[in-house]
Amino acid sequence: MARILFVATSTTVGGAEKTLYTLATRLGPGEFQVAGVVGLKVPGYYSQRLDREGVKTRSLGMIGWPSWREVAALARIIAETKPDLVHALMYQAIQLCRFAERRSAVPFRLVSSPRVNYRSRSRLSLLADRWLRSADDLLISESDASRDFLLRLGYAPDRVRTVRNGVDLPEIPSAAERRRARLQLGLREDEPLLLAMGRLDEQKGHSVLLDAAARLKGPNRPRCAVVGDGPLRDRLRRQAARLGLERAVQLPGERADVRAWMNAADVFVLPSLWEGLPNALLEAMALGLPVAASRVDGVPEAVTDGTDGLLVEPADPGALAAALGSLLADPDLRRRLGAAARARVAADFTVPAMLTGYKAAYRDVLALPA
Repeated sequence: MARILFVATSTTVGGAEKTLYTLATRLGPGEFQVAGVVGLKVPGYYSQRLDREGVKTRSLGMIGWPSWREVAALARIIAETKPDLVHALMYQAIQLCRFAERRSAVPFRLVSSPRVNYRSRSRLSLLADRWLRSADDLLISESDASRDFLLRLGYAPDRVRTVRNGVDLPEIPSAAERRRARLQLGLREDEPLLLAMGRLDEQKGHSVLLDAAARLKGPNRPRCAVVGDGPLRDRLRRQAARLGLERAVQLPGERADVRAWMNAADVFVLPSLWEGLPNALLEAMALGLPVAASRVDGVPEAVTDGTDGLLVEPADPGALAAALGSLLADPDLRRRLGAAARARVAADFTVPAMLTGYKAAYRDVLALPA
């Protein structure tokens, strides 16, 4: 049985962290054994969930940039757990594992998942990546768009494989569940809710969403909720005030009751400026929510414009407002797109399909000659 140690930059709420949690808890017994999870930074939401699931987690307690102290600490954990394979997720975890591989007394295979954060790395960071990348046995991208980006960085095509994100297919909320969720959020019966989710930073394009929301007029002006936290919270709050949207925009922070927010929503919005293949988008589609999303990177791999969602050009609040307006004005369009979105996820983006892809990748890496 092959032992796998997962190492991630963080265990907070996020797409990479959700994939980490799914892999660590659902690889299944028999072929693979999870040796543990190491988070570089202080324990977050998924670290706590992993602990409850019985998965041993450790934190290096890193604040700021990693140092040789963290490299040595990780090397000690690897020596103790003796994994056959280490799977590193996100930039800092990948570089730390590459350093640890060079000084480890225990040989192991290294699989890296750069995720979308490589798109925003500095030139110096990418130079460091180039210097250390020979340690990897395989990179796994979450979309073909991300794979293409890695190939443009100089990675060899046979060293980069796409395994698309997968999500569970939940029951569609009943009318009673939806009413309860909306009541808990203080929504009027006739008040539409636009829902966005994600870290409050530049990548997610939430300022574009607020500009678009300001263009939606009429007696039933929608409520707009952005679930997540991050460095742009205060700036988004000031923008909402400047646009006269104080009562229409909610920034509730990170939430454990994400499902309730989705149950209450009428439209899911993804206004990102760049993306890999967001779990939040797939989860909304799986619930049968109609989506309006930016036509960026891996998003068109999941959403076909006019078939199972609406796509608009990024950073264009006018186009986004037009798409949202058409969805809010047409309940039949929302139902049709929502049903098609759920069917698309059921066909192509399930957790079992994702696990099959990762297991095949692990097998191939473990079978490489020494």
